[in-house]
Amino acid sequence: MQPNLRVTCSGLVAAAGVLACIATLAGFAGRLWWVLELTCHFRVQYALVLGLGALMMLAWRQVRWAVAFAVFTLLNATVIAPRFLTGAEAAAGGDDPAFRALLANVNFDNRDYPRIRQAITDHDPDFIVLQEVTPWLLDRLADLADRYPYRAAVPRADPFGIALLSRHPFLKAEVIQLGATRLPSIQAEFATGGHRFTLLATHPPPPISAETARGRNDQLAELALFARQPRLLVLGDLNVTPWSPYFEDLLATSGLRDSADGRGLQPSWPAGWPPLWIPIDHALFSEGIRIQKRKIGPAIGSDHYPLVVAFRVSGP
Repeated sequence: MQPNLRVTCSGLVAAAGVLACIATLAGFAGRLWWVLELTCHFRVQYALVLGLGALMMLAWRQVRWAVAFAVFTLLNATVIAPRFLTGAEAAAGGDDPAFRALLANVNFDNRDYPRIRQAITDHDPDFIVLQEVTPWLLDRLADLADRYPYRAAVPRADPFGIALLSRHPFLKAEVIQLGATRLPSIQAEFATGGHRFTLLATHPPPPISAETARGRNDQLAELALFARQPRLLVLGDLNVTPWSPYFEDLLATSGLRDSADGRGLQPSWPAGWPPLWIPIDHALFSEGIRIQKRKIGPAIGSDHYPLVVAFRVSGP
């Protein structure tokens, strides 16, 4: 006798909700295994699925499911809340120097350099950080030298080339390696209007294996120690969301603040795939840096959207 298997809408919603609940809990165990840590990055998606599931179950009078899904919705919402509720005070006007910086992970396979140049023209930044930059792309952007005569660059044919272009002269600029991966980062110090500040551009590896996850975490840990200084702006595709325990460690150890807090989700990856959008491109800042504005830019042919921040520098 054949079993009587019947698929129902409520059953499908229950199954999706249970999976989202399991993923929600798995994200809190991210320190135990790199695969579990991957699940913490999709808190927004879990909240949306579970919130919708709770409403549907309530409409179908399946109260126990509705309550369970609502509880897990609130759990994810609590984790996400700082992106909406805290830290968005804008820098006031005054005599402090004001700057604009653009961060763009351009994707080393991207050949759409006109759109990259157009984004630079539209936002007119003082500083440009390009990640996954190749020798080919830097050649195509050579005409920017008149506007950005100061540069430090390590172009590569893999995803870890990096460049910093500036309108303002460097007091010093150097390529450094953070963490065991020895991937290049760039730190540059500036003196403008009687103020000094440091800009650090860095790009840890993506956590797509146990080895690369260890490399990313090691680089973030060393970044946290480096960042214990005033008037520091960190720009980079850090390959981590604000909901990762390793991102929390970075902020707690370094004293850095997240420029996105209080300004909404501002997801930057993967471009063109809204259901999977997560914020992995970051602008972090220490005491003496005040963020005026932060926004995600338009598509540039990469799998990342660019990030633009306007900021002021205070202090000697």
